[in-house]
Amino acid sequence: MPFFLKKLCPKEDFQEDFDNTKIRKTTLLLFSFKKEEKLIWEIWGHVYNEPGGKHAEVLVLDYIEDQIAENITKENYELNLFVSYTPCHACSVRIKSFMEKNSGICMEIKASRPYYFDREGEQKGLHLLKSSGVSIKMMNKSDYEECFALFVHPSENFTPWSDLDEQSKKNAIYLDTLLKQEEENDKMIDSDSISARTTQLGAQENSKPDLPLDGHCQSPAMERNQLSEPETPQKLNRSPGTRAAVSGIKRKLDFPED
Repeated sequence: MPFFLKKLCPKEDFQEDFDNTKIRKTTLLLFSFKKEEKLIWEIWGHVYNEPGGKHAEVLVLDYIEDQIAENITKENYELNLFVSYTPCHACSVRIKSFMEKNSGICMEIKASRPYYFDREGEQKGLHLLKSSGVSIKMMNKSDYEECFALFVHPSENFTPWSDLDEQSKKNAIYLDTLLKQEEENDKMIDSDSISARTTQLGAQENSKPDLPLDGHCQSPAMERNQLSEPETPQKLNRSPGTRAAVSGIKRKLDFPED
């Protein structure tokens, strides 16, 4: 299985798979899992998708869920993912399910490239992540530097490729636009549903026979959540940014010698 625990990612793989100016057929994911208030990681490593099999995100979530069931106490945890492509729709659904089952986990995803942002399904998948309380962003230069220092080579500087900054800005704008469009679409759908429901209830009221004056007449009780927008889970409070703690983490990790 293309799953490497407590192993630094090969520099060549990182440069190839995370180059946001190139198209790759593989997905590389680097991850860390730790208690929210701690610096030392309990689980970390890197994963490649299985050709024709499970995606990298699913492999990581499956493993962490097994560890939670066997070893992890009920505390707040952080799961940080650096991934070469944004999650596909199927992986977004899997992540949503994971978050619903593990309310004490705060997840942050930083992606190098967009995965078919022009497809409606993938757009809805990204919105699903955000509505599930997952923090998702497109990587910029500082994110690449952080990822490189933590998972690739702690004592070597990251060397950016040509047009990294320009492509990062385009990706960030694209993601922000898609998420806002999905939010607007949801509002329109909810508004139409409310209007239709109100019209239906009004028609039912008008069709009722007149009651005696001394009778007790009330409008049908309506559940509050039928007329309000669905509640969106709020993003969990996060401890100070990972970037500020990079130097502390990388010195505390027990990297195996080759």
